[in-house]
Amino acid sequence: SCTKSTTGANCNNRFLGMVTKHLSLKQADMLNKHRYILEKLAASNMKNRKIILKNSPPELFKVLGIVFNLLANKKLDLDNKQHQTLKKHRRLIRSTSGLKGAGMKQKLVAQRGGALATILSTVLPILGGILQSIF
Repeated sequence: SCTKSTTGANCNNRFLGMVTKHLSLKQADMLNKHRYILEKLAASNMKNRKIILKNSPPELFKVLGIVFNLLANKKLDLDNKQHQTLKKHRRLIRSTSGLKGAGMKQKLVAQRGGALATILSTVLPILGGILQSIF
């Protein structure tokens, strides 16, 4: 809950002030367009996730690059539980944040386990709040 005495970082609407400086409207529009696919990736099992990634358009990997860059550069304000959840996947986040489309596709299709699903399921609620505040 926000009061006048709390700072912007402690406020429920903390996303708007901090992230919009680092997220262009074009990037926010791309995130909004591909949010459905990201939700499906977060909820699907490994076999279906590979099928989705193999057949997905190049724009999806630009969106995933935006998400990984926001995480790698610490532009998202995560609470302690979310930070601990993502802490195990720091290496994947850092190594994927600098990749372009084809390299990211190759890395994420070859990736085993549920790291991508965990990362997306942790970040999507935050991105939803950001996108609601922008649009």
